[in-house]
Amino acid sequence: MNIVHRLCRLNPTGRLAILCGLLLLCGTLLGCAQNVSPPVVYPATGAPLTAAIDGKTLLITNNSDQTIYHRIFPTDILPVIEWAPCLAPEVCPADQTIHPGEQQRIALKSITRDATESITVFWWIYLDKLPGASIPPMEMKEFELPLP
Repeated sequence: MNIVHRLCRLNPTGRLAILCGLLLLCGTLLGCAQNVSPPVVYPATGAPLTAAIDGKTLLITNNSDQTIYHRIFPTDILPVIEWAPCLAPEVCPADQTIHPGEQQRIALKSITRDATESITVFWWIYLDKLPGASIPPMEMKEFELPLP
């Protein structure tokens, strides 16, 4: 039996009874607050690349059998920035590369600002290089992830 129950049994009248009731209610509410639902996966479970927000972390998972490359931006800045994917796999930074079956954890504060409502994940794979081409073609996709 915890200390709150002991106090309530010693003096169940007056102010102490009210205090005991409040303490029990607070303890119950705090206990319920720990039951957090699992993060929602975007765009959908089983997609080649998925992302989920777990607390203050973005979890990106490569569910495919190919290496996937990515860039992530706050959605609200997309109209005013210019960016391009790396031109070939050998020049892509390691922090933008996810090998098959691997996951990356990225702190949301490294991507977002205080007023950010969503982020956009751009991801791509490289296709086989065509004869005579200096860079391989790529297939690019994107999805938006609302922030909690």
